[in-house]
Amino acid sequence: MIDDTQLESLFDMLGKDIINAIRLEFIEDSAEKMTRLQKMWADKNYHELEEVSHSLKSASLNMALQGFAKRCQQIESAAAQHNDTVIQANVDGLSTLYQDSLNALEAYFLAD
Repeated sequence: MIDDTQLESLFDMLGKDIINAIRLEFIEDSAEKMTRLQKMWADKNYHELEEVSHSLKSASLNMALQGFAKRCQQIESAAAQHNDTVIQANVDGLSTLYQDSLNALEAYFLAD
């Protein structure tokens, strides 16, 4: 779920306090984007769905959340192709994966 090596590298480069501040910003920003992603999917707005999933993917990669980023990548690609079946398969359970990812990230910061 988390790329430990990447996160440790970020800690070494920027320090844990700065990465934690970035994490808190990520939580706020990604919550808004998750809501937007769900709305864009409900509206079948493929262009906006592609954009918001791309943004979530990039931000997740920056926080070393590989599993969540991969799911967002799959939604992004499927939205570009208007592939409802693949989008639905990846949107299903996305909220759970998102919350599990945030919980794992929080646990990582608390385990010091």
